Amino acid sequence: MGTSRRDFMKKGSLVALAAGFPVSLVERAAGSEIALPSVAFGLTKAAFLAQLNTDFLINEGVAKVAVRLVEVTDLPRRGATGRKEAFSLLFRGDHAMLLKQNTYLIEHDRLGIFSFLLVPIMTRDKSAPHYEAIINHLHP
Repeated sequence: MGTSRRDFMKKGSLVALAAGFPVSLVERAAGSEIALPSVAFGLTKAAFLAQLNTDFLINEGVAKVAVRLVEVTDLPRRGATGRKEAFSLLFRGDHAMLLKQNTYLIEHDRLGIFSFLLVPIMTRDKSAPHYEAIINHLHP
């Protein structure tokens, strides 16, 4: 089971609330150090290329499923100008825990915490399930 809409809204509201306060104040209120999510616009193609072949943790209910980023591919830019970008991310999973199409909370040591829609896709590599996320920074 993926993240429910209710859980997603709760987590998103907490992140939005926390974003308005200095980190030191939030840490003091929480009583310990916390890791705030990465800002979505900082998740660029270059950032993901730097993390190629590293593991990402997908929050699936109470479990965390490790997937590996195996490919970052540019998508066509129809009429787009400037420095905006669109690309796809291909993750390789494990048969032990298959994921369904859903929006998941994803964690990475360097990129932080963020949410993406992951879609299971068929590839030539039948040894493991693969998942794709599309990132589109072409439109505001």
